[in-house]
Amino acid sequence: MLRKKRWTMFPVLVIVSLLLAGASFAGTLQDVKARGKILAGVKTDFPPFGFVDEKGVNKGFDVDIAKALAKALFGKDAAVEFVAVTSANRIPFLTTSKIDIILASMTITEERKKVIDYSVPYFMSGHLILVQKDSPIAKYQDLAGRKVSTTQGSTGDIVTGKLVPSAERVKFQHNSESLQALKDRRTEAFVQDDMLLVDLQKNNPELKIVGWPPFEPAPYGLGVRKGDAEWLDFVDKTLTKMKNSGEYQKLWDSWFSESKDFLLKLK
Repeated sequence: MLRKKRWTMFPVLVIVSLLLAGASFAGTLQDVKARGKILAGVKTDFPPFGFVDEKGVNKGFDVDIAKALAKALFGKDAAVEFVAVTSANRIPFLTTSKIDIILASMTITEERKKVIDYSVPYFMSGHLILVQKDSPIAKYQDLAGRKVSTTQGSTGDIVTGKLVPSAERVKFQHNSESLQALKDRRTEAFVQDDMLLVDLQKNNPELKIVGWPPFEPAPYGLGVRKGDAEWLDFVDKTLTKMKNSGEYQKLWDSWFSESKDFLLKLK
């Protein structure tokens, strides 16, 4: 009887497996179309890429890129729901399908490529150092033996560990916490992407930026689930059309024109 039941169940298991495979094969693009909106993972503490304004509205360069994707797919830029992510949780949110795409100032790295797929590069970044105005720190080598604010899961943390292994990295979940530790002098420096620090310094005149030119330059990419070829193709084609039409440059100018002389250029 046991043997008979086992063989009876076999076709059922095969059918279930095929159905699951079919659902997976459909991919994100079809899921998004069926839902009628994109679930976009964006940051809320990383101006000018992603932040929340005084009215509680998501704003930023990455937010505008997400709206452009929604308009290309649905004909309206409102067809997107923004989900707040951090450097530490953005990839887990993607791989567990809490979001459809990461638009969160994410540097393209070989390690991350093992887990997710990237779009074509859409921004070129590097790393700088934010310190108190009376700090003797002038370059990343000066971080040796000092307490340095970093944000968990960020390349700022990775780069600091790689270039200055003797630095004492004090890791925080959010950039706002990393900044506050520096302002309170619990740490002596904050290492993070160049554009974020340029923006933060504008609102914190007691701080200064050092480490010019930006070190460890690296491009940003949008993140999608591994092997999601149809969705990635749509994202890449939309970004390419935006660049060819001039729409991308208009967005870039609207967010970065004041800092253009300090930024690395995307080739």
